[in-house]
Amino acid sequence: MASAKLIQISKDIDSARCNGNWTVISDLARRYKKYNPEGTVFEQTVLAEAGFIQTMNTLRSNTINTNDFENDSPGHVSIKSRLESQHIKPYQMQLIAAIQLSDPTNTNKTQKEFAKIILARTYFECGEYEKALEIISKLSFEKDSVSQGYSFVLFLQARAMKAICFEFTENEANAIQSYQGVEELLSENANIKYKTLIEWSEEALYRAILLGLKEDSLITIPSLLELMRQYQKITSTQAPLWCVQKRIVITRLSLEYISAQYRQGQYSPPSGSYPEDAERDSCIERQMFIVEQTQLHTIYEKMLYTVTPLPKAGQVNTHVLEFIDQFAKDFELIGTTAYDLRGFVEVLDRASQKTFNSPLITRHLFLALVRLGEFEEAEHALHSYLYLVGLATHGWKETRQESQALVTDARGVNMPVPISRPDVETAEDSEQILPVKRESILGDISEIKSTEKEEVEDTLHVLVTAVKMYCNELSRSVDAVEVAEIAKELYQKQNPRMRKTVLLDIGASVYRALGAAYGFLGRQTFDPDLRPAYHEKALSHLKYSLELKPDIWETYYQVALQEAEMRNIGQAVQFITQAIHIHPTHIVLWHLLTLLISCPVQGDYRQALKTCEIGLQQVQQDLTVEGENTFYGEDYSNTEQYILYQMTKTLLMHILEGPEPALAFSEVLFASFRKIAAPDSSTSSPSVYEGAHDGMVISGSLGNLSEAQLVSDQKRRGRSASSSMVAPQHQQQLQAYLNNSVVSSVSTSRIGTTSQDNVSPYNNGALVAGRARSASNLAANNNDAVGQGEASGAIRTNNNQHLTVPGNNEVKSHHHYHLHGLHLFGSKSSHYRNKGVTVQQQTNSIYNNLQNPAIAGNFSIQSLSMTTYDTKSIGTNSAASIHSVAPSIMSVQSILQPKNIPTKSSTRTLLRKEKSSCMLSNLWLLTAQIFIKLGKLDEAHKAVEEAESVNWTTNPQVWCVLGQLLQTQGAVEQAQAAFHKALVIDPNDVNSRLWLAKSYLEENNEEIAEGILDIITKSNGWDCAEAWFQLGEIYKNTKRLERTKDCFFYALELESTTSIQPFSILPRYL
Repeated sequence: MASAKLIQISKDIDSARCNGNWTVISDLARRYKKYNPEGTVFEQTVLAEAGFIQTMNTLRSNTINTNDFENDSPGHVSIKSRLESQHIKPYQMQLIAAIQLSDPTNTNKTQKEFAKIILARTYFECGEYEKALEIISKLSFEKDSVSQGYSFVLFLQARAMKAICFEFTENEANAIQSYQGVEELLSENANIKYKTLIEWSEEALYRAILLGLKEDSLITIPSLLELMRQYQKITSTQAPLWCVQKRIVITRLSLEYISAQYRQGQYSPPSGSYPEDAERDSCIERQMFIVEQTQLHTIYEKMLYTVTPLPKAGQVNTHVLEFIDQFAKDFELIGTTAYDLRGFVEVLDRASQKTFNSPLITRHLFLALVRLGEFEEAEHALHSYLYLVGLATHGWKETRQESQALVTDARGVNMPVPISRPDVETAEDSEQILPVKRESILGDISEIKSTEKEEVEDTLHVLVTAVKMYCNELSRSVDAVEVAEIAKELYQKQNPRMRKTVLLDIGASVYRALGAAYGFLGRQTFDPDLRPAYHEKALSHLKYSLELKPDIWETYYQVALQEAEMRNIGQAVQFITQAIHIHPTHIVLWHLLTLLISCPVQGDYRQALKTCEIGLQQVQQDLTVEGENTFYGEDYSNTEQYILYQMTKTLLMHILEGPEPALAFSEVLFASFRKIAAPDSSTSSPSVYEGAHDGMVISGSLGNLSEAQLVSDQKRRGRSASSSMVAPQHQQQLQAYLNNSVVSSVSTSRIGTTSQDNVSPYNNGALVAGRARSASNLAANNNDAVGQGEASGAIRTNNNQHLTVPGNNEVKSHHHYHLHGLHLFGSKSSHYRNKGVTVQQQTNSIYNNLQNPAIAGNFSIQSLSMTTYDTKSIGTNSAASIHSVAPSIMSVQSILQPKNIPTKSSTRTLLRKEKSSCMLSNLWLLTAQIFIKLGKLDEAHKAVEEAESVNWTTNPQVWCVLGQLLQTQGAVEQAQAAFHKALVIDPNDVNSRLWLAKSYLEENNEEIAEGILDIITKSNGWDCAEAWFQLGEIYKNTKRLERTKDCFFYALELESTTSIQPFSILPRYL
């Protein structure tokens, strides 16, 4: 029976060995022998082991080790320096003597087996792997004897040495089997965390992973993934600098490997993720991947920055840049929300502190800011990037202001036209660029300045993204063209072989972007000479893009849109048909086809309506999701286009079936709008929406004005009475309104028939030739449009390469009439006009709400690719809040957890709120115009009040439609005052100018009317058919017959190629 003293000494020895405290072993061994004279085997074993390890550590500390594991790879694995055998010989003899001691009763059998493990290690550390393997292969243990304490450490040590010995003797199959045995031991004994155990575990797993990553390795993917996870689990318990170089190597390789396997569909979740008999679930696998990869990036970043100093002049921190590049690729898979994207931007900021003016980091920052919707910051990042890669100079911004200001942007500001960069001439049979002397807006493109060599494809991707930002988000065609020209020149400077191979796809994108930019510039240019030239350039670049890649549906769409704006309707139909064949479910393609068929020169309205219904069935848009989810998501644009498509259907129904069915269908429009409505005070800051004009009123204070108030408002039109009231936002009120107004109207006539009350100035066969075209036929016509990015409230611009402003000798011969009755969109520049501080600028960022898990999952997705899984199951709808979902994954603070949450909304959010309010306002105005056609002026006035309560400061169409209503009631002076208020909001609004001119014509004031119409036709209303018609009427009345003829024929030609809605409501660039 062992004494208590002996038991305690045994425990102390075991603890010292487990923790590597070898200096105390000699004293403990002496005491052990004192209390247990028969324990010679154990005493000699621990003394030999302690002496051996101390000698080994001393020898290695005195040896200059040139290998720090930093450059390890699957093809080259470092190992600590091997020892000379003469230094270890005494300890080997001591261990052999202990093993050979007589033991008739086998009392020390297990201790002798342990001594053999230590003896095998002495050979192992000397590089004598065959001898070590021979000893280990003959070991035999009872399971209970190696289940705990240092006996377990020795048992795992034996397995690790066996695996490494097999590896060095080129027996890979047995090495892998032994390495997997180490991993199984660790998995079964996850709570054992001895220092010596971790050291041996780390060494074995390190080599196992690198062996498994070798090409044609025998290890399976799930097994290798488990080895990687076990390595992180073991090493995460140690100090930050412990084996840091080896941990950096394994973590970097793990990140690359796991990402690659997931992309290839071979990812295996951690063991224990599924119940034993459960089938694999792709959603669970994706959640596991997000958690695992996010944690690995978090760990890697901390370790990397711990050992990475600031770079010296001319140096590049390669590992930091590789980390950022890998993280950016993985973010496409693990980033799910704008909250995550904020965290990604902060990762880039931290990386910039370990680098110096890195183009790679600046590139990823620009792309992240664009996705986040922070367009102002993105523009700064773009300029920095262009300078870093040698594509721009510090004086670039100043040199751009030297040309004539002939372009009007979305804010109504005149901009200088860009200077085109000449094509770079190349020899097709040579890889050398021919020397060309040329002038350029930026000078010649120089070699990349940075020591980092950015790939040309990456730079072109940045430029193409910038073009899309300028076209779709910021509506600045001049900037879009300038950036696209830089991309074209950079692409042309590459040798022909590269352009036909590795750069072929991006080259097609460059020319598609260039064509889209020039087409947009043509739309915003009011100079009659430059406009057709820009459109010709756009079409030429787009067709060249098709030559490079003839199977891209986006390019077919861009060509079709360009042909449509150049009035080549037949050609446009052919190209958009090709696009639909390739991608039959994209809503924008069907919408463009519908608009093309609605042109009189192409077909009739009934065919257009049939096409519209087919298109709506094809896209099968689901409108069951609440508005804010789509408002902040990537589906916003598609939903917006869906509503615009439904508005097109409403206009077609009005023409073919009468105003009553169109009014009934407007209920669908309002229901659809809920999906893109800006969030109200319940999901935003409590003080954001206060007052009727600050809220997004979907259904408002219907009938809240008395007759006296109505009459008073007609006489004195300031802010309406409803402007000071907060309209309740309840769907029931909208339903009641539509039931009361629509049903009562529909009940008087059969749906599908034309109204017989002479409200409409035309009938189903209204496409007739001759002089019978009156002003009322052209009322509220083809100049009302919403430009791309101007989804509601901007003038349409239809451009024609064959149409010029008629001169004295020009006569047009087309005799097609195209009748419009319900256009409600205003001028090009009305939508993005800045009118002081709006409610959107007062809105606090949505990210403030992310602190509340109850609402964090409802929003904050801004143009990020969302997939089918719901990340709320692993956090608050974001990889930034991580909880371990499997026992083999550590729980750490996410790298995507942003520390700084902005207090104001992003630029995209502000623009979407403005677009959303403008669209809702236009929906009410559409309803109002239908009521005007029905002669229900009281109901029309109520609808205008609702439009005003939504957006009365930035949408000129509110005042324009009010003016039309007042003019219908005979209040011409009040109508003119309303038109003037519309022009205060947007001085370039064509529709308001046109109606103002018509009001003066009613008063027989032809001089003022002629002046207004002359301004319209010579500026952004050059394609307004009714403006030319009314101008022709004035010329006719004043006996200027030549000009009369020119204006009438030009109006007819414009009208024959004018669609039911303007083409500018479609996206400028897909």
